[in-house]
Amino acid sequence: MSLIDDLKKATRNLAQRTGDIVEVSKLNLSIAQEKEKIAKVYSEIGKAVYEQYKTGKDVGFGDKCAVIAEYERKIEELQQKIMEIKKVKKCPSCGTEVSADTAFCPKCGTKQ
Repeated sequence: MSLIDDLKKATRNLAQRTGDIVEVSKLNLSIAQEKEKIAKVYSEIGKAVYEQYKTGKDVGFGDKCAVIAEYERKIEELQQKIMEIKKVKKCPSCGTEVSADTAFCPKCGTKQ
């Protein structure tokens, strides 16, 4: 074989390997996208179970749901501290943040 033939063969091999790498990358991306879809469905299932738990239904995951409820309570406490620092409150009707000294909500008009 001549040097030119060796170079042609090496170039074809390199091109094939590059194509394989691209194809594997595309397949890995597709796998990751499918896993994200699964995670989203898992999340939707979990949310539905937790919503049932909050209404008092026994969903069989009471211990896990209680942990989530505790996390939500902590989040609410932290959000309350933020509102105190910002000197705002939430409108009881629409949830809009309004100045602590506001008499009426500017969004819905509810008396504060």
